[in-house]
Amino acid sequence: MNVEMIYDFPVVSAFTGQETQQRFWKCLYTSAPKEMLNYWVVLPQGLKPAEVNPVDFPAVGLTNIGRYLTTDTSPYLEVWMGYEHCQWEMNAADWLFKKLSIMGETVLHRRFVGKASENGMFADVLTIRKHESGDEVISRYTVQKDYNPQESGGNYFLLKVSCASHDYATLLNDIYVTSVNWDLLHRSNLGMAELLVTVDLGSSGSFKVPGSWRAKTIATNRMVIEHTVDHVNYGVINLYFYPVKDFPSADSVFEKATERFHQTLDNISLVTNEPESLQNEINDASDSVFQTCSGLVSSEKDKMRAFYQMYIFRQSSLWCYAELVGRQRNPHDYHFEINKRCMEIILSTIKIENI
Repeated sequence: MNVEMIYDFPVVSAFTGQETQQRFWKCLYTSAPKEMLNYWVVLPQGLKPAEVNPVDFPAVGLTNIGRYLTTDTSPYLEVWMGYEHCQWEMNAADWLFKKLSIMGETVLHRRFVGKASENGMFADVLTIRKHESGDEVISRYTVQKDYNPQESGGNYFLLKVSCASHDYATLLNDIYVTSVNWDLLHRSNLGMAELLVTVDLGSSGSFKVPGSWRAKTIATNRMVIEHTVDHVNYGVINLYFYPVKDFPSADSVFEKATERFHQTLDNISLVTNEPESLQNEINDASDSVFQTCSGLVSSEKDKMRAFYQMYIFRQSSLWCYAELVGRQRNPHDYHFEINKRCMEIILSTIKIENI
């Protein structure tokens, strides 16, 4: 597979308004079994519907709702729309990358849009895949998300626009126009899979979490937020608060917050990479730089190996240590992505007002 080849990734249209009107048409898809799944998409003039009835693809966890193919003599192009209903809130971008991994796609380019404090992050991705026939296919994927008012949870959508790699240079501008010009015909008023609820920090402030998460105060400086489904816990976020006057640096906070992992009586160990600085781009109330690291929490006694991620940041005269322990990334479920999204929502919405 030729991943070293340079494939352009346009992010603006190469066509004038008049050229766009001449080269494309607006397709209204209304064949879905539920109105909330109907959509519109802008297609090149040579593309026509080839499949309109929903088709399930259980191997990748998607239902196809619309397939469009080139019907004239121009280079072959295919457009494919799919969706999946998921019960919990996550980034549409993370959902997409999970699908790309399952489908064996290699990412060539990516760009992100969105905000953690709002509807989360969305992705626009260019990929390449070599099929068993030896043919290399270039695909551009974009993604959307909407609340499902009938079953709760969210509907996650992807649009795939594909062509043979040798035709990509000819079709890349058509691919761009189609990949960024589509939307739902009956979008709900909520762009997330779950409502966000506010968690109070007493008189000190608040933060938000998805509605399926539960928060409780453990100590005067500690709060635990859990995601438990059918009596099974899939993720825990610990928040610790330390006065800046007692802890001179983020390193001292890290040592204090993680000392419990080094108490041999609990038979739990923590191994992490070195903490590193991360520019704060999600919460104006926090200092400009976060400290973060990831690792593994394990227990031989309990046969447990869990993903670990921490962030340390400062607001006003307090340090906050935010720690996630939960499922590792895997192709079978979304608990890693769900936990990641909850942590991002907390980090982007926490505000400590009074000390």
